[in-house]
Amino acid sequence: MSGKKYLITGGQGKLGSNIKDYIPSVAPKKEQMNILNINQIEDFVKEGGFYAILHLAAVSDQKLAEKEKFLSYQVNVLGTRSLAEIAKKYNIKLYYISTDYVFPGTKGNYKETNAPNPANWYGFTKCAGELEIKNAIKNYCIIRTSFRPLKWEFPSTYTNVFTSADYVDVIAKEIILCLNYNLNGIIHIGTPTKSFYELAKIRNPNIIPEECHDETFPKRRNLNIDKWLFEKRKRGDL
Repeated sequence: MSGKKYLITGGQGKLGSNIKDYIPSVAPKKEQMNILNINQIEDFVKEGGFYAILHLAAVSDQKLAEKEKFLSYQVNVLGTRSLAEIAKKYNIKLYYISTDYVFPGTKGNYKETNAPNPANWYGFTKCAGELEIKNAIKNYCIIRTSFRPLKWEFPSTYTNVFTSADYVDVIAKEIILCLNYNLNGIIHIGTPTKSFYELAKIRNPNIIPEECHDETFPKRRNLNIDKWLFEKRKRGDL
């Protein structure tokens, strides 16, 4: 990664905070560079000498996205469109953090080649963001992933909901590896499938198991990470 400097959006968030100090980067705050202001984006890019943009900024709270549909569409779709336009204009790569919610979460083991079918409005806006990038530029990497805070925030969790997510510090290291690999196209990043309960128990041995009986809740959200494991194995990182 020597000599490669990144412009990070959303660098103050949970994921950005676990990435920005470990790679050469500039992570402006929202008041310095609002992704809804294409002129502010361009001002940073044209002076920065960046190799790539790492786009983390999003309305990622599913309930907030559902409640504030216009806002989440503006940020997750139109903001991504502006970043893609500037990346194209200045011929720099765009890494986009997407989500497992681009799939319905009913079957699990979703591959990069599976057609998206978003689980909710948040998933729809992230899927639309993916399309904005694919329609604008060729030099991109869409990273579908999911992560939890450093500590499990609830006293109990589900034994029958399955995921490829992991804790934010774990996923951050995986994303940094992806940047090192200079991958293109779409990649699913995570760790092997486990239940929410199994994941929670890693850092909270006292977590209380329970079953999810909500039929509308996506219970098979796990992504197929075979392609990612292949890339890691190929480079001796597995």
